[in-house]
Amino acid sequence: MTKEKRVCKNKKCSKSFVAKVYNSIYCSSECRRLVTNEKLLKAYHDKKKNKNKPRVCVTKTCTTILSTYNKENICELCKQKRFVKRLASWGWDEDKLNEELRS
Repeated sequence: MTKEKRVCKNKKCSKSFVAKVYNSIYCSSECRRLVTNEKLLKAYHDKKKNKNKPRVCVTKTCTTILSTYNKENICELCKQKRFVKRLASWGWDEDKLNEELRS
């Protein structure tokens, strides 16, 4: 069984290497650690940035300020409306769906 040559997925490295296992994408554990740490640090800073700034629902007509615990960028009410419209496009009765959501 011949081992194939691959290019390291670390953008700062991009070395050519022979894969020791079938699913390796980095040339070394050092490259894998660096990429993982970068991703973790980016996620940390994104979360911190969102915590200090009020976020608003992305729909054009809504001005609801989102909770810091809401990971999405759409409020629950707009999400429900979007879901009802999707079901209505599939043939469901929109009035009945809205009535069910209210009760």
